[in-house]
Amino acid sequence: MDYFEACKARYYSKGNKAEVINELSSKLNLNVNHISNEFLLLLNEILFNEPNYYWNKDIFEQTYKELEDLFKKFSGKISFDERVMEHFIIGYHAYSQISDIIKDLSELNDSPIIKNRLYRIPTYISIVEGCLTNLFRGIILIIDKTTTRDFSTQNKLNPICEILSRNGFKELVQYVDVDIRNAINHGKAVLRDNGKEINFTYSKNRMVESKILKTYEFDKLLDNIYDTASAVLLGFALFINNHIDRISLNRNEETFTALGLFAMELSLPSIRVTNINGVETPNQEKQLNVDVYIENLDRTFILQTAVEIGILTYKRYSDYDKYFISFSNERLQTSWVRFTNVEIESILTRRCEIVEAITSALDRKDVIIWDPATHEVDLQENKYYRYPNYSTNKFKINNVQDASLEDRKRLKAHLFVGNIDNKKELLMIFEEAINWLKNVRNIQNPTMEIKHGSMEADSIYINVYRNDSRSNKELFPKNENFVCFIDYNISGVTTLKNGGLPDLIWRNLYHEKVNNMDISWRKGRHATVMKEKKPGRNDPCPCESGKKYKRCCIDKN
Repeated sequence: MDYFEACKARYYSKGNKAEVINELSSKLNLNVNHISNEFLLLLNEILFNEPNYYWNKDIFEQTYKELEDLFKKFSGKISFDERVMEHFIIGYHAYSQISDIIKDLSELNDSPIIKNRLYRIPTYISIVEGCLTNLFRGIILIIDKTTTRDFSTQNKLNPICEILSRNGFKELVQYVDVDIRNAINHGKAVLRDNGKEINFTYSKNRMVESKILKTYEFDKLLDNIYDTASAVLLGFALFINNHIDRISLNRNEETFTALGLFAMELSLPSIRVTNINGVETPNQEKQLNVDVYIENLDRTFILQTAVEIGILTYKRYSDYDKYFISFSNERLQTSWVRFTNVEIESILTRRCEIVEAITSALDRKDVIIWDPATHEVDLQENKYYRYPNYSTNKFKINNVQDASLEDRKRLKAHLFVGNIDNKKELLMIFEEAINWLKNVRNIQNPTMEIKHGSMEADSIYINVYRNDSRSNKELFPKNENFVCFIDYNISGVTTLKNGGLPDLIWRNLYHEKVNNMDISWRKGRHATVMKEKKPGRNDPCPCESGKKYKRCCIDKN
């Protein structure tokens, strides 16, 4: 066994393939002997994770049986080309994202109106449009290879469902309510009785019709359509797995499909590759980025996994200058390792050891792996906690964000003051806003320990605007919606240079200190201390570059 094969074997030994095979054979009454690397994570999710494992058995059996029957009759014609695999991968990606949404939002105690708008209606559309329609299109493209009729151009949901029904896949579409989907897509889903029921209005045979569902009825429809998606995906995936050699696309290309399939191939139940994409660095080098969600947060394990993924990636796409592998987890700050092409090639040819390659990356600061957070934290609260807004007849505050450190409670926010322009009145508003903001409760950060709770904030940073428009939030003097920036500190002394603003912005504002507030005004007439004098052409540049002002930042001003 050469070094690459040894590395590959070591990497995939981290999966639980035997357990997945046993579970498949037990639950499905099928003789499953092999699972390809591409489908290990997918099958593991549907077998072991909630709510994935509530798939509809009848729909699964029909999906799998009818596809296998087609293969037996037309084996010479059936292959999984670029289009089939593209629809399958899109459907799978949508399914994974929807699964996370269902786990996160289905049990939230929001009002019926909020839950309908933010969860039920968009989730139904996402399952039908993003997931099932793509899986159905992939199946129809396979059917298309077995008939003289042309189904390949059919994209509309209703005809897609009719084609499936006529070709032995009737169970797959029984919970797809095209009328409700059309009502939602055309803005005809109206909430009634304080959101406890939804009136879906749609056109059918040139007549206007409607359906009214109670929220519990719509929840049941959501469950059924999601369990349909799980079953179709399971049956379709097993079918492709059984005939993996029929995938007919160039896996070395950098297309969406090839990269998506490679991400599936690299994914294990505890190591999920979420994205692979190529970029060009500022140094005009080609870099391949691999994003990984990882469960084992041991530093040595992460380094070993980075090397293995780097080698497997290099073997598939060897023409990149650098390979950037990033790692994420709920309890880990984003960590990453970057290897050069030469380093990975040297490992494979045994011209250098793994330790030497890691040492080389460490020396040039291409390894950042944080220690995982171990402090106690309520992950559910962190996921669902919402910072409050505040409003009076004179001003409002929103977009409250936490920027705390271990020893400092710090909050950021936007303040809107309308057309008020009197400085005395503005200062009174600033004081009132700060008095409210500094007692806003912040919660523990899951990846790093911070000062949190309802104690008074140490620092508050406020962007002050006139109106809460969708745009015009830039902190530039030319932006007439911008009023000022406030850096408040309980001690009266800022801990951030320029309040954290870039030098280019800072130098074009007018600064003064009022009580514990360092205020940077857009207009000079608001400030008692005017903008500092501009440097002369031959003076040292204020940006501290060491150059003369005329040879550095003069044009930027």
